[in-house]
Amino acid sequence: MITQRRPRIFHRIALWAALLMLAGCTPFLSRPMPEFREVLLQGEGRDKILLIDISGVISNTPFFVPNVGLVPGMTARVRQELEIAFDDPLIRGVLLRINSPGGTLTDSDIIYHSLVEFKKSKKVKIVAALGDIAASGALYLAMAADEIYAHPTTLTGSIGVIMPHIDLSGVMDRLGIKSDPIKSGKFKDIDSEFRPRTDEERKMLQKLIDHQHKKFVAAIRAGRKNMTKQQVQAIADGRLLTAEDAKARGLVDEIGYLDNAYERISRISGFPANRLVRYANAWMTGNNIYSNAFPIELNQF
Repeated sequence: MITQRRPRIFHRIALWAALLMLAGCTPFLSRPMPEFREVLLQGEGRDKILLIDISGVISNTPFFVPNVGLVPGMTARVRQELEIAFDDPLIRGVLLRINSPGGTLTDSDIIYHSLVEFKKSKKVKIVAALGDIAASGALYLAMAADEIYAHPTTLTGSIGVIMPHIDLSGVMDRLGIKSDPIKSGKFKDIDSEFRPRTDEERKMLQKLIDHQHKKFVAAIRAGRKNMTKQQVQAIADGRLLTAEDAKARGLVDEIGYLDNAYERISRISGFPANRLVRYANAWMTGNNIYSNAFPIELNQF
């Protein structure tokens, strides 16, 4: 399911550990960095369809690649690809290949919004092709597509939002460990793992989660105009669906393979003769508003 982003100290530790690994390996800094290029996948002709990948957890957290360094997260990378494509007059449509269990609410929404704005501004079509799994935030951003194809073995759905919480107070009691925070307000440690949540806190958090869930449902309704509010609500309980069930309920348009989705975007784009391309090292072409500053600057050191 979509998760609410919460600051965690181990995220920062992992990021700085990666920085230290990079800084301690001088050969990384002396090697030439990979250059941006457009890669031809198949097809002929002047016009192009762009393949964009949504693979893995949806997050804008930078990740470490051996022999390369810290690479900006998915949100920045997708935004960069869309900016490059927007400036290319030969890009006639987007094939969105999705294989993801979901991710953070904010990053899923940002990518969804970026795709919608790109489609409107450039006046092109988007077809999404779902892979092994396209759940939660991955399904959320798939709603930007004009049509959705599911692979015969796709699992999709998981329409919902979750805020994880672990209560370690029982273990701490057995070990004789006590938590005694100094706080400015009674709700400041609302997400503490060292004590149970109060009823008041639970009601407050449930209200927040319900609000975000409504936004998710609204995105599904905007993308699936063939579904009624009642039909969306019936499956908006976090359940996973098979490709067949998703199609029967109107959540996807067709069941097929990536080739079928490519054929479809070629038809509805109005440019049946085209080249399918993807961008390699798009994140090396420069910063955008969602780029993490210091990882890119470090790579360019």
